[in-house]
Amino acid sequence: MRTFARRASLVVLFFGTALSIVVSMRRPSLSREWDEDVRVLAGVGIDDEGLVTLTDIRDWSYARDAVVAKRYFDATYDPGRIVDLWMYEQVLDRTGLIAHTFLVFEFDQSYGANRYLGLSVETRREIGEEYSLLGGVMRAFEVTHIWATEQDLVTRRVQYLDYPLTRRRLDIPEEYHARIFVKMARETAELASTPRWYNTAANNCTSSLIRYVNESEPGAIPGHYSWVFTGKVDDYLESLGYLDRGYALSVTREYLAEHDIR
Repeated sequence: MRTFARRASLVVLFFGTALSIVVSMRRPSLSREWDEDVRVLAGVGIDDEGLVTLTDIRDWSYARDAVVAKRYFDATYDPGRIVDLWMYEQVLDRTGLIAHTFLVFEFDQSYGANRYLGLSVETRREIGEEYSLLGGVMRAFEVTHIWATEQDLVTRRVQYLDYPLTRRRLDIPEEYHARIFVKMARETAELASTPRWYNTAANNCTSSLIRYVNESEPGAIPGHYSWVFTGKVDDYLESLGYLDRGYALSVTREYLAEHDIR
């Protein structure tokens, strides 16, 4: 029995080592047959005055189970005119441990229809490929930044995919808003020339956003298990005082219909 156990351990060790070597040899790419929703990369330009120009901002329209229109537009933003920052959470499993999060920057009213600009850090899936937690660890997906209107990001998930969302206001110092926005934009530009792997544990939708905050204010959000179990990040941020305790909006298909949001 002991001999069998030793042999089994050696077999597991061998295949585990071989798998690790194969995974480590994989290299991220910019040239694959991408799913259409993650195919177009936003372009980024930052001028001497700090204004950020984004090209190919996604603004698709959705109905139940259908994409109605596929639009993109270009716009220039002044990071100093961000007036609020919002976080959306999309729970992905029954336990509530795993969730997708994304941010929406609210600019002042002079930006009109373009004042709510979202950033979602996502896996860049190939045609026919589906996300999985294991694949996210095994270098199955490149990471991408989706810059889109708030309406696109929300209605895609709620109306088209039927995932309810929770919207929370981030209660952080205003001077952090511009720093976070610019850091995100710069990394978007880097990803357009230097692809990176998405990693469920180390470089996921939530940990990436937290990293931008910590780069803006070192140590602002200490390490925590919610960086991996992302469905708990709202509780953690609330405990740190970074979420508005008096505001949590549940966005469902019924909510969109009631407010005529399409």
